[in-house]
Amino acid sequence: MLAINLVSDPSPEQPLASDETPKVVTPRKFVGVRFNCCGVYLRIYVNKAGTAYEGRCPKCFKSVKFKIGSEGTNHRFFEAY
Repeated sequence: MLAINLVSDPSPEQPLASDETPKVVTPRKFVGVRFNCCGVYLRIYVNKAGTAYEGRCPKCFKSVKFKIGSEGTNHRFFEAY
């Protein structure tokens, strides 16, 4: 019989292997967008250049882009028409 361990984190009594280092996960920045065209909510993430939040409606592929700048807003949720 084959036993499978589905636990993602090692238990406290189980030390890490010598070649295994703990991974630090940093949360990705996002804004929430409701695409009114198709009634879909989606998280839009920062692009690779770090200059804007960019994404597309998953149904009709309408694109949105929110530039990141010093004169921006603190709002985290938007509606796209």
